[in-house]
Amino acid sequence: MPTVVVVHHLKNFDEWIKVFKADPPPKVGRWRLLRGSDDRNRVHVVGDVAASEVKAVKDFLGSQHMQDVFKRVNAMSTAPLEFIWLEELAP
Repeated sequence: MPTVVVVHHLKNFDEWIKVFKADPPPKVGRWRLLRGSDDRNRVHVVGDVAASEVKAVKDFLGSQHMQDVFKRVNAMSTAPLEFIWLEELAP
């Protein structure tokens, strides 16, 4: 199952969470929000999606609306957003 991880290095979590709640992840897949226990301004948004949903998620993330949201988020961040696509391997 493909997984996408969006890494945020925020200046202020409380400001960011308002933006996140206004523009949540797409309705496909299973999404989790993880916050650093040592660095409370480090946040990972993790989406586990079926292979058949990858295109829909990439289209959502690449949409003009989300690109505008990401510009706002980057202005709230100490580093640019990082998008990491992963595939699970058998041990």
